[in-house]
Amino acid sequence: MATDLINRRVIRVPNVLGRSVLKARILLEDAGFKKIVTLYRESYEDRDTVLDQRPPRTQMVYEDTEVIIWVARRGYLESLPAIYRRSDAVGRNLVRELCFVFEHMFDSVETNLTEGWRFYDPHVAPIEFLNWLAGWTAFSLDLDWPEAEKRGLIKRAVDLYRIRGTKRGLILFLRLFTGNEPDIAENTWPFKGFRVEAEGAELGARVGLDSVIMPPVDLAHCFVVTMPMKYEDVTTDMVIRIHQIIQMEKPAHTHYYLRFAEEKGDVELREFFAIGLRSGIGIGAEVVQSTEDASDEEKS
Repeated sequence: MATDLINRRVIRVPNVLGRSVLKARILLEDAGFKKIVTLYRESYEDRDTVLDQRPPRTQMVYEDTEVIIWVARRGYLESLPAIYRRSDAVGRNLVRELCFVFEHMFDSVETNLTEGWRFYDPHVAPIEFLNWLAGWTAFSLDLDWPEAEKRGLIKRAVDLYRIRGTKRGLILFLRLFTGNEPDIAENTWPFKGFRVEAEGAELGARVGLDSVIMPPVDLAHCFVVTMPMKYEDVTTDMVIRIHQIIQMEKPAHTHYYLRFAEEKGDVELREFFAIGLRSGIGIGAEVVQSTEDASDEEKS
């Protein structure tokens, strides 16, 4: 306890009389005061002007001293009929005091209503409000970005929203979040799917013509995103982030395929499984007899 008393810092109380309550709090906080109490006093001065302060200006006090500032307000009493504004013989008015109690209680609500425009300006909006503000234009903020960069990007979000769902927009968003510019190929798909090919189909499902073990892919609504980095160098969080960006920015009716940079050398894009085309299955294959036929041959 004695050590805490010795280590307490002594600071000088700044003069905040005549200043707005916002500037007064900034001056007191910069001076080192942690406990600042704001009280209202009925006055015809400009709204939120500091009328009095305690401790008085230039006084030397400890940094943990509570500072009280009285701010000019007309109060809710002026909105009531004149009969409620009368004071008693000693100058007290119970209705006025009761109104100031409610004014202190709803001060934060009234401040938000008066300065609500700040929540819609990314340059002055509270930091905890930026994610919600960015969501208005379907823009997501990276938690790792500095605060100044977040505010600047939200300011550009309106322009970015105009190109949402386009190839240009998707490239721009991926470059912003990953630092790498991808290559996007439209109207293409890396493989044809899983098909069973044959000849001589007559009735029912025609193998090789209309039997596909995968929904048909409409190339007009497909695109392939190639990131210029190796998969081994990408973290799991980065892969998830890339997928989230593409899902958010692409048109809802389209399908995409994500791949990363490969080693040098072209790779043929073909069906990943085919029967009757390039495999030997179904071409000159032996017909295995049933177990009963094989047992009859052994008996004979």
